[in-house]
Amino acid sequence: MQRASDERIREILKDFEVSSGVYRRESVDAALELKDEIIPHLIGVLETVLSNPAHYAAQDDFYTHTYAIMLLGHFKEPRAHRPIVNLVGLPGDLPDHLLGDLITEDLPTILLRTCDGSLEHIRALALNENANVYCRGSALKAMAFAVASGLATRSRVLDFLGSLLTPSEGGPDSDLSSMASARINDLYPEELMDTIEKAFEDGLISPFYIGLEDFRRTLERGKEETLERLRKRMEQVSLDDIHASMSWWACFRDEHHIPSFPAHRIASGTAKRKRSKAERKRKAERRRKAERTSRRRNR
Repeated sequence: MQRASDERIREILKDFEVSSGVYRRESVDAALELKDEIIPHLIGVLETVLSNPAHYAAQDDFYTHTYAIMLLGHFKEPRAHRPIVNLVGLPGDLPDHLLGDLITEDLPTILLRTCDGSLEHIRALALNENANVYCRGSALKAMAFAVASGLATRSRVLDFLGSLLTPSEGGPDSDLSSMASARINDLYPEELMDTIEKAFEDGLISPFYIGLEDFRRTLERGKEETLERLRKRMEQVSLDDIHASMSWWACFRDEHHIPSFPAHRIASGTAKRKRSKAERKRKAERRRKAERTSRRRNR
């Protein structure tokens, strides 16, 4: 029996390896059935990628680690938390080449679901100046989700986010302050409005990312409605249904199954995500050029 399950797990991981434009629904179902047996193998996939990330980032059609990280997030597996944090904490564009839009879409949920009640490593990722800024931003979103889920207090997370709105932590050459301010707005910014206004004056928050008027509208909306909106957004990206979370990605083009886009993805404008790695590399280069232009304007 053990030999049969080991052989099946090898088949599943092999099936995940190359995308070829098809969502591997049957293999995902098989992984769900073999949850306890396959979890160590999925963690092993992440550790293998971590051993030589540049090698795997250069392979445009390698997808095993993508299935692995999504399944481990679905399983709420705490043993996967450190490998996941280490993977997305890699420097430069490595995380973007490895995971693409998953960083800004599913990573906050994955971080929260695997953290086993502790925000320690998520907080460390947010503060890691060598990490990709979008991975750091997803760590901040995970902390906001922790408030919505009751795992962390609003006051504690707001204190942390407010501490990032200083020239020493952010500044005109970093998106982190803008990302932190957006999460403050998600949690209702009343207590930090003086800090927010000063950050806008100092050029620490990009008006292209979020405007001062957005904070004022949130204040008019009220705390309860603001927090309820955050809870609903968190529920929409819960990963409880792994097929609904993955099958509609644009990189999967199964002629026998055309997935429908989840309504909340269409509404939020993210229905075109999960491009090929080659497309993501081009996107990353365009983003870097735009950031350099923006930084020159801010000087």
